[in-house]
Amino acid sequence: MRLLDVIYPSKCIFCGRILKKGESGGCESCVRRLPYVTEPVCEHCGKPLSSGRGVLCMDCERRSRPMLTSGVALWVYREDTKRAMAGFKYGGYRRDAAFFADELAARCHERIYEWKPDVLAPIPIHKKRARYRGYNQAELLATELGARLQLPVEPILTRVRATVALKSLTPAERRRNLRQAFEVDETVFDPVRHRRVLLVDDIYTTGATMEACAELLKEAGAEAVFCTCLCIGSEI
Repeated sequence: MRLLDVIYPSKCIFCGRILKKGESGGCESCVRRLPYVTEPVCEHCGKPLSSGRGVLCMDCERRSRPMLTSGVALWVYREDTKRAMAGFKYGGYRRDAAFFADELAARCHERIYEWKPDVLAPIPIHKKRARYRGYNQAELLATELGARLQLPVEPILTRVRATVALKSLTPAERRRNLRQAFEVDETVFDPVRHRRVLLVDDIYTTGATMEACAELLKEAGAEAVFCTCLCIGSEI
């Protein structure tokens, strides 16, 4: 055992307890109880639906012209996954990206391969936020996931305007807040090589960010835009 492992032992990303030998990312107890997304789900974004709800979630039903083709998520966003997402996003826990990518690839690879994406594109954050955090969690996740799925990862989107935190806004406010926040990097994006794009992010709530990015990519020439994330909201 390394001295650093004794001084700074690995802890469960979900509950904070010190991991036992053989455990990785999460402790056995937490991993056993994780809220994996199961059917029925929204046909458009992959959000879990209550029984009898129909084929679309309320957010997707409200969209007159949805841009995303389809989506898939790993876990439901609730208390036992919020801690892990907060640590990954704000706590500097970059190494968690490997565990998350392992889980996402293991559970969702069949669906992703069905889409036949040409490229994985992480949702970008503004350069000021990147300097403050030191990294973009979506980029770390996309890089690890791309390596496992043997798919290229390219920064085809940039964030050109800083926006306020979306979690405190209504759906209408989110849409207004995201207008002109993103741009397609024409020095990277190629509509011939990047016809089918898979957007990657950590959390999906109303889908406003994904839809805004998908709209830009389709305007730039993408044929289809899909999305995948670690956690997604639920109507259950």
